[in-house]
Parts: sequence; structure tokens; C-alpha cells
Amino acid sequence: MRTEWAKSARRAAGIALIAVVVAIAGCETMRVGSDYDHRADFSAYHRFAWLTLEDPRAGVMNPLVPRRVREAVDQALARKGYERVDDPAAADFVVDFTIGSRERIDVQSYPVPYRGPWGWGYPYFGREVSVRRYRDGTLAIDVFDARTRQPVWHGWAKKELTRADFENPGGPIREAVDAVLANFPPH
Repeated sequence: MRTEWAKSARRAAGIALIAVVVAIAGCETMRVGSDYDHRADFSAYHRFAWLTLEDPRAGVMNPLVPRRVREAVDQALARKGYERVDDPAAADFVVDFTIGSRERIDVQSYPVPYRGPWGWGYPYFGREVSVRRYRDGTLAIDVFDARTRQPVWHGWAKKELTRADFENPGGPIREAVDAVLANFPPH
């Protein structure tokens, strides 16, 4: 009887630990960062244009995603007081973006207490391994000085993508664009 109790206690402890690890991993938030050229005069920037690409959908599974990113960037920069122009020659800065995702594997190893079949005494620690596959998405936005054609600002966001992100990408795209452009212009 005691052996069965010890086995079920071990199983319950192991299941609880796995649930905690999965819950913590599932709560991962968006990671955001940026870098910029400290010599650039961002106060001189008022109008922007998009960098002209041959095919902005290259490498993107959903052809609506590039359009949604551009619309979200247009809206975020307009809220900051920047005006979009169609002619890059009339712009102070030019914007481009990269979006993508890749499959990731997370392996966690953690100790599991074990007291032996008798259920008393000091616990021994064994090992449990948890393997989880997920997709990590990245959005990068780049700003180039229109006059010098040099990069002056780079911002990025990374997030673990969920099924809901793939089924309804509009919200996550706006969230990522707003998070990245919160650091533009640099302070």
C-alpha cells in the first residue's frame, strides 16, 4: 500500500512540475530591442518612404502579412507625426522590414525528488527531461537615411508564435510593430 502511495505521490509531483514549466514557458512575452547610429540627427526626419523591393512577399507563407506590416508601420509612424510620401527622393528616411519564423526546440532538465519504495528517509533526486517544439517569430524594422542611404536605426521583436497568431495575424503584427517603433526615434 505504501509503495503505491509513494508512486502516485511521485507521479503527482512530476506532473505538477511539468505543468509549472509549461505554464512559465507559455507566458513568454515579446522580446524587443533596437540599435542606432549615434551620429544620426533624428530631429531632421519628418517624411518617410518605403524601400522599393522586387517582391516583398518572398519567403512569406501568407501573402497578406507584408501588407499588414506596412499598414501597421504607416499607422505607427503617423501617430508619431511622420508623413509618408511615395517618392523616396522626397523622403528624409526610408523604411524596410523583415519578417520570418523558425522552428525551435526547448529542452529542459530538472531534478525530481524520489524517496524510494518505503516512503521515508532523505529524498534522492533523479532527472526528468522535457522537450518542447515551438515556432519563434521575428519582425525587424530598419530605417535608412534617404540622403546618405546608410542605416541609422534597427529595431526588432521576437515572440513565440501560437496557433491563434497564425490564424489571426493582424493583432500580433500591430502589437509587434508598435513595440518595435516605441523605441523610434531613439531618446
